[in-house]
Amino acid sequence: MKKKIVAAALCLSMAVTALTGCGGNNNSSDKTKTESQEGKKDTGDKVELTLWVTSRGTDDFTDSMEKKFLEEHPNITLNKVVKEGDPGNEFYQAVASGTAPDLVSCSFTMMDSYISAGILEPLNQYTDEWDEWGNFTKEYVDMFTKDGNIYGVPNLVSPMLFGYNKALFEEAGIKEPPKTWEEAVADAKLINDPDNQITGYATLAAEWTEWFFQYYVWQAGGDLTKENEDGTAELTFTDPAVIKAAEYYQELKKEGVLQSDLTLKFSDLVTNFGLGKIGMMPFAGDWVSEAITNGIDPDDIGLCLPPAGPSGEQTTAIAGDCMVINAKTDDAKKEAAWEYIKFYTGKEYRTAYFENLATKGAPNPVIIPRDDMSVTDFYEFPEEYQEVLEAAKTVGRLEFYGKASFGSYVDRAVQKILTDANADPETEFAEAQKLCEKEALEKFNEENKR
Repeated sequence: MKKKIVAAALCLSMAVTALTGCGGNNNSSDKTKTESQEGKKDTGDKVELTLWVTSRGTDDFTDSMEKKFLEEHPNITLNKVVKEGDPGNEFYQAVASGTAPDLVSCSFTMMDSYISAGILEPLNQYTDEWDEWGNFTKEYVDMFTKDGNIYGVPNLVSPMLFGYNKALFEEAGIKEPPKTWEEAVADAKLINDPDNQITGYATLAAEWTEWFFQYYVWQAGGDLTKENEDGTAELTFTDPAVIKAAEYYQELKKEGVLQSDLTLKFSDLVTNFGLGKIGMMPFAGDWVSEAITNGIDPDDIGLCLPPAGPSGEQTTAIAGDCMVINAKTDDAKKEAAWEYIKFYTGKEYRTAYFENLATKGAPNPVIIPRDDMSVTDFYEFPEEYQEVLEAAKTVGRLEFYGKASFGSYVDRAVQKILTDANADPETEFAEAQKLCEKEALEKFNEENKR
């Protein structure tokens, strides 16, 4: 199934369907609408839409498109609350506390838990009336449909790859990217240059450490959880592959090739990669343009499959995000949120978005989950990118089952082994599993048992 999903999305062809606007009020004043009002979707009363946004990725293009959205929807105003990192990960807690936004971009990983928790608004009443909905790739739509209800509009899909700075590799005399964990350590030692603030190897250590850590567990031949046939989960934090991955992290730390500041967050790592300060790190395809905005030469961004671990496999993840609506917000805000989602996932916006990237020489190797357009309609990938995307089809998988509910427990254990030289991986992960079983597993299994 995963191979079919990625293959289908990568081979999309461009159709000629044009974006058509949603109608406004059906009163007689519509007939006297002036030319300057054409295209505006004034649905009546003013609505303030609360969004969570990050500071990264904001530029003249994003500002101009936001202006366009507001001009087309004069009844909507935006209350933008800055939440760095991956805001969608905090959505559940915010709904519980009454501080959640009206809509949010949510990673594929979080969707199962959020659907089960009943905090996402079913979108059928909106998608049924949208003439573009039939163009979204069915395999992705089906991933977020439960009991006939559609809970998310897939936005972008990106395989998690491994990024390396070709200029730093060349300076260190390294001719090709590492293919194994051992080669990665050896290469990182050659690149590492603390005097010039250059880190040989980087990974997440301050937040969401389980996000990257899971790849190393897979490469070691195991997983962090097991999904049972009835939808329940078993925790496998003490799987030998987990311990091997943890020991590899300790080796990177001991060899002094990790970033010296372990408090750096996700956005900091991507920024530093773009500034030419990181030799290699796990790297998603949609970070290419962001790295370029921080100054790196596009030709210096190398992408490959992650180095293989003890299993001999270069396993990685197929990641992505959906746009969802807060089920707890009021009806007027839900309507406004849908207008926002429709605008930002529509063909007109997507075309402008990728045309803008093309002008910057920033070819993000991502998948548009629509059957009527592909990123290759806007620019050609470097041959290396095409090859790694093709290779990712055979090694990509969804993130570990129950990650949204169990990830924070893995996170604590990983942080402990990175910050405490005397920490024992087996002890730390055994304690993390015991705590997770006590606090989260029973609730998860009750909500997800089929």
